Amino acid sequence: MTAVAHREVERKYEFPEGAEARVDWSRLEGCTISAEPVEHRMEAVYHDTQDMALGRRLVALRRRRGGADDGWHVKFHGPDGRHELQVPLLRTPDRMPASVRNLLAGLTGGQELRPVATLRTVRKVLRISDSTGTEVAELAVDVVDAVDERTGTARSWSEWEVEILEGTVPEERQEQVFAAVEAVVFAAGGTPSSSRAKIARALGEEDGAPAESDRRPHEGGEQPKGQEQQKSQKQQKGQKRKKDQKGKKKGKGTGGGAAGKAAGPDVLRAVLGELAEQLVLWDFKVRLDVPDAVHQMRVTSRSLRSVLRAAGPFFEGDAGTELDARLRELARTLSAARDAEVTAELLAGRVEALGGRVEPGAAESLRRRAGEQARTVAAKVRRHVTGQEHLRLLADVQDLAAAPPLTEECARLSGREVSDALVHRALRKVVRVAERGAEASTADGTDAEHRLEHLHEVRKAVKRVRYVDDVLGRTGHRPGKQLRRAARDAEDYQDELGRIMDAAVVEQWLAATAAALGRSGEDRYAVGALHGAEIIRLRTGTDGGSEVVGVLLSQLREDLA
Repeated sequence: MTAVAHREVERKYEFPEGAEARVDWSRLEGCTISAEPVEHRMEAVYHDTQDMALGRRLVALRRRRGGADDGWHVKFHGPDGRHELQVPLLRTPDRMPASVRNLLAGLTGGQELRPVATLRTVRKVLRISDSTGTEVAELAVDVVDAVDERTGTARSWSEWEVEILEGTVPEERQEQVFAAVEAVVFAAGGTPSSSRAKIARALGEEDGAPAESDRRPHEGGEQPKGQEQQKSQKQQKGQKRKKDQKGKKKGKGTGGGAAGKAAGPDVLRAVLGELAEQLVLWDFKVRLDVPDAVHQMRVTSRSLRSVLRAAGPFFEGDAGTELDARLRELARTLSAARDAEVTAELLAGRVEALGGRVEPGAAESLRRRAGEQARTVAAKVRRHVTGQEHLRLLADVQDLAAAPPLTEECARLSGREVSDALVHRALRKVVRVAERGAEASTADGTDAEHRLEHLHEVRKAVKRVRYVDDVLGRTGHRPGKQLRRAARDAEDYQDELGRIMDAAVVEQWLAATAAALGRSGEDRYAVGALHGAEIIRLRTGTDGGSEVVGVLLSQLREDLA
């Protein structure tokens, strides 16, 4: 059964009663619109769990019949806008395909998906063409009758929707199409719709919502564009600087944010809740095969482990330790996929660095090989996340985040004290690992492999500091000024150590590829040239890494004195 995904580029509009009749399409500039609409009568049944697990995460699941795209639709938000995945109906239309259930399993936590709203829509569709006669957009005029299946409440409304047809208009020209349509719509009295989505309106989530002019971006309205967006960002930064300066004048330079006011348990619940939710959302993106999702899920799992370790003394019993071990197994599964991604991403640059020593055909063959391996390993990750053990892990992470077993000591501490403790423990770990690495580097007989292992351990410890510091910042909690400075100093060395470890990943792949080509009798010149260069890059990085760790250690000792 084939699923089809596409990105939605659309805008919605509303009209006061009677204003739709004033629309004059003869004023449409640069485009033409079809003379007669095509009418569809559609029924969409939206499904969710009892606690609306999908809706809370801005994901919608519907079964639609009667239109041009009958099927099961999963709608969700990505960094580049709204997306929709479509799966055909089964022979029994009401039966949900297993592929849909599996896709949403991490979000639903195994809860039953049941109808929450039914929408019956009369849609009239007009096609918009550009000056060459190519159809570039679709205008849908919808009259909707909806029933909230949870309460029986009926709601009705009408709206217009303009959607760019996928693949027809370059992104830089899409605004021109919308501007042409909006000139006609606004002239007739139309306005941008205040509704985030039909399902939100059907469930009454937007009853009494503010007018479009009163809506703030985070409430679902469009972000300001161009100069307005830049102005908004500058104003926010200026306000933040003034606030920081004001705090310093009042003697508050040792830290700010919610950590200064919150209780200690509040901080841990906030950071664990944030990371648990992110893990579930990246699980969903991994199942969708969204670019970078494996990497982000790996970062989130490591962030959780970093917090669990830094907060170890604040947990009763061994629940945190057990969860840390299970998250480590997940990270190992994700690591192979991430290493394959890194290799595929870096290979072109490695070829270019050799200045023509690798023939284009050989380079392309290696690129395909790396890409195929990355896709194969990513597919293994997607199979892993469909397992029951993984779903239990997601559930247990959320349970721990909702009710962490905290000690009485934690309950007595302030939010600032807990934030300080988390970052301080992470930083002390860097110091201990760096000291061991420095001692090993000066010992006689320490080979390059062991020095590389020490650098890897230092980098992991530095990343734990970043993970803890980042999630504290995202949840509005900050440690004191001295610890923030130490954390930033530690993070400054992450990229340099990361380049060394990336070289180790690429070197291992090239060595394995050379061996595989040798067994098959294929030409190994290109991979041999790349492998030799990578060995030199890795050796140079490892030799310089000891000095990097020494400088880092000196800096942290000064910061933490």
